[in-house]
Amino acid sequence: MVRNYILTALRNIRKHKFFAAINIIGLSLSMSVCLVIILLVSDHFQYDKFHPKRDRIFRITTFTNGFEGVFDEGYATSPLSFREQLTGQYAFIETATNLNHRLIGEIRSPHKILELNALFADENFFDVFGFELLEGTSASLKEPYHMVLSESLAKKLFPVESPVGQTVAFENHGDYKVAAVVKTPPGNSHMEFEALASFSTLPLLVEKGVFTDSYQKWENIWSNYNYLVLNDARSREEAERVINELGAANMDLDEDHPGYVFRLQGINEIVPGRSMSNEIKFALPWFVLAFFSLLGLIVIITATINYTNLSIAKSLSRTKEIGIRKVNGALRSQIALQFLVESVIISLISLVVAVIIYKGLVSAFNEIWIFSILNIHLEDTWRTYIYFFVFTLTLGLITGIGPSLFLSKIDTISSLKGSLSGIRRKKKTILSYLTGKRTLLGVQFTLSIIMLVTILVLRDQANFLVNANYGFEDDQVFFVEIQGHDPEIIKNEFSSIAGVNNVSFTSHHPAIGKSHGDYAQWKTDVEAITLYHFAIDENYVDVMNLELIAGNDLPNTSGNEKFILLNEQAVEVLGFESPNEAVGQFITMDSVRLSVSGILRDYHWDPLMKSIRPLGLRIKPEDYEHAYFQLSNIAAADYKEEFESKWNTFDPAREFRGGFLDEKLDEFYQFFYDMGKILAYVALLAVVITSLGFLGMVSFEIKTRVKEIGIRKVLGASFGNLTFTMSKSFFVMIIVTTVFAVPVSLLINGLWVNQMASHAPMGIVNAIPALIIIGSIGLGAIVSQVWISSRKNPSETLRAD
Repeated sequence: MVRNYILTALRNIRKHKFFAAINIIGLSLSMSVCLVIILLVSDHFQYDKFHPKRDRIFRITTFTNGFEGVFDEGYATSPLSFREQLTGQYAFIETATNLNHRLIGEIRSPHKILELNALFADENFFDVFGFELLEGTSASLKEPYHMVLSESLAKKLFPVESPVGQTVAFENHGDYKVAAVVKTPPGNSHMEFEALASFSTLPLLVEKGVFTDSYQKWENIWSNYNYLVLNDARSREEAERVINELGAANMDLDEDHPGYVFRLQGINEIVPGRSMSNEIKFALPWFVLAFFSLLGLIVIITATINYTNLSIAKSLSRTKEIGIRKVNGALRSQIALQFLVESVIISLISLVVAVIIYKGLVSAFNEIWIFSILNIHLEDTWRTYIYFFVFTLTLGLITGIGPSLFLSKIDTISSLKGSLSGIRRKKKTILSYLTGKRTLLGVQFTLSIIMLVTILVLRDQANFLVNANYGFEDDQVFFVEIQGHDPEIIKNEFSSIAGVNNVSFTSHHPAIGKSHGDYAQWKTDVEAITLYHFAIDENYVDVMNLELIAGNDLPNTSGNEKFILLNEQAVEVLGFESPNEAVGQFITMDSVRLSVSGILRDYHWDPLMKSIRPLGLRIKPEDYEHAYFQLSNIAAADYKEEFESKWNTFDPAREFRGGFLDEKLDEFYQFFYDMGKILAYVALLAVVITSLGFLGMVSFEIKTRVKEIGIRKVLGASFGNLTFTMSKSFFVMIIVTTVFAVPVSLLINGLWVNQMASHAPMGIVNAIPALIIIGSIGLGAIVSQVWISSRKNPSETLRAD
């Protein structure tokens, strides 16, 4: 029986090649997007699967009391002392481990010098997690100044000999002994590291003055990670209660501080999970995966509606086949099953085409800037193809159920006549234009309009952010990362390059969301504020073309830090009545008393999406990371090559890192362009599929009214009259859809646009191109089908049944 269904389905696909091709194209295009999204989502659900104790490993996370909503960012970090207070004191805890993320700097071997961003870990690390050692022992993190290297870092630092037993020098720390090498894990993990240094080294570094002991304080929720292994995962609630009691008893917070709440997060809940600050490795949070899944759902809905409409439109040519089957005793369920089998086969054929498209899409996704920055690389496995196959079978059944039920209920006599008149029709009203198939088509148009408007809004916002005036010079500034070198040496080496007018040094790039922040206070009776600050030198204001509105620039001083520049927002928040009043006053920051040298006009040192916050500029040479070179001629195409060539001569051991500042800022906003590209592709699919569905719907409607068209032609109706008569119900549907879709699309986009402090204006103008596209599709489909039908001779269309 099943074999007969399959053979019949294949014969019908060969017979109706054009109809099958349209459906296969529509389904394969939409399926290709869904396959990529399935791969992306399934990839994120495979994180941390290789840890043997994964069902019992929990991370202590921190939230500010009262801020635990879905979109409130908590901290992946928590106070260090939890491990000491919990281990051995409570029966429900098997073991625990601490991590600290302050291992940042240069690591040097006899062969290589590299930048390292790694972790301090204690001796329990390998008891908690399932990372395996390639060389060395699990007790390798017990002694101070011992280090474990990842397999990839070990090969870079020691390309020939075994690294175990060798020493590496770490910036400002001293020498570490390489005690072990960790195998590359068999799967993804939220914990990505290049090296682990023994936690017992930290107190010695405090004694040397490299660090302060603040990392040990209960109030420090930002520097350390706590992982617990429970004897039984069902003890989670009890453990969480104890942790909060310990936190409340030991944390010394101000009276007006809302306090902290500590939550246990299972290691299998981290990815995918909520967005958290201070993550060891960034992965896409659940709401981003949900967004991508929604895009896939949109295109697959449009494809499903399209298949339904086209199947029904084509049903006129298959009514006699249905009638003959019924005369021969076929049951309605058997006829319905036949159409379901056809739908599944078309879906399976579409899967083959979709996989070909999908391969190209995966490569394109992996090249997207945001994916490369986040180190997300999509690779399929045999398991993903099982997901694809199950998805395809499900899609085939869902797609075919509508047409199968519709076509199987045609009565025998009407079907033998080649007519659909056997299906009961209700009297037409205005509401009838908005029900059934037209409602489905309206959903397609609505989704297409929303997608098109969103693309236009994203494009406008991205262009606005990239071309906006930040309030500082960015296109005539070339930066070089100094990588620990003496600023004066960098200045002397690179100032000789032709076109360099001035040189400055800073700790941060502006407008990309990074800064330092500390409490600052003007008077003891005035509440302290959070003052964000950059380290700069005396040339920074000139190089960046910042505007002083009161006071003077920072003087060229040596010795201890004495002066600070404030922006207008800092003056206001600190409580000064005017910029002139602030000049010459003293503020206390980092236990240092600083004189306000001058006031700068507010500029966007933070990303444009954020409101301008209080900022101080300080001379702190020990914090310099970037050299800024003011250029007189940015048209010279070989600047980067000249700087890089100079660097390779100056320091061949370190990789050159530099470029134009405006390009660095453009990179930060590349996310908007990347999202625009993804949405553009999805919207293109949605529009193409909607167009095919609308064409099928119009074709179906006009084919059922060919006799009416013939009668109207005999009575003298013109092509224009026929077009108006045949299309008015469709235009009612398009108008109603537009009236609904435009405000909804603007409302949806307003939810995220209005969260930005600076953004391009958004309004009906963003929807006009979308309406022109949708209107053109509707008009083109209607006119073409009416023209085809009106060319037929009335004597043929009015012939008796």
